[in-house]
Amino acid sequence: MKKSVICLLAALALLLWVGGCANGASRPGGQSAASPAPAPADPPTEEVTDQSAPPAVSDDYVEREGVDFGEGQLYAVAHLGYQNADGLDDYVARYLGGVRPPVHYVSDGDFYLVIPRYADMALSLLVNDMETGESRLRFEDPDCEPFVVQCNVSDIFPDVTIQLDYQDQRVEFSPFLSLENGDLDVGAAGLDLTDPPAPTPGA
Repeated sequence: MKKSVICLLAALALLLWVGGCANGASRPGGQSAASPAPAPADPPTEEVTDQSAPPAVSDDYVEREGVDFGEGQLYAVAHLGYQNADGLDDYVARYLGGVRPPVHYVSDGDFYLVIPRYADMALSLLVNDMETGESRLRFEDPDCEPFVVQCNVSDIFPDVTIQLDYQDQRVEFSPFLSLENGDLDVGAAGLDLTDPPAPTPGA
């Protein structure tokens, strides 16, 4: 009997010792001491753009076809007539693919056809005041198409100034007929497209 009680006490002590070891191996919250804590998630990565790199530059300037421009020439001009533009149709057929250009009326003078060399040149059409000498903007177009302008009713004062911007260049001119010989003056960067006068019959 005494031997049985001793065995029972020994078994109970063993159970208590095993239970204590199990409790000591666990932490509050049910997390095992042997289980490593989860690693923190990596922060989301952002694509970094090199701000020091220059932007890509595309050359959008496309030369028009049909006009035989020379070196340094940025536009072409043709004199169409005084107070009428009867010769416009021939130029439209030869140089503009049959597309009639818009007409800007500044004064009751001569008609001129202006064809920019490049398709994306910017146009500013300025009207000049004879009395004050000041200029004001009449029309502008960042992608200039060929156009007709009626201007310069006076032989001594240009009432219009045409500005064309190409890349970092700006050219300006006012077409007029020379009082000395009647030739068209188109400025240093221009090409005269005016047809020669028809020969006089019997000459």
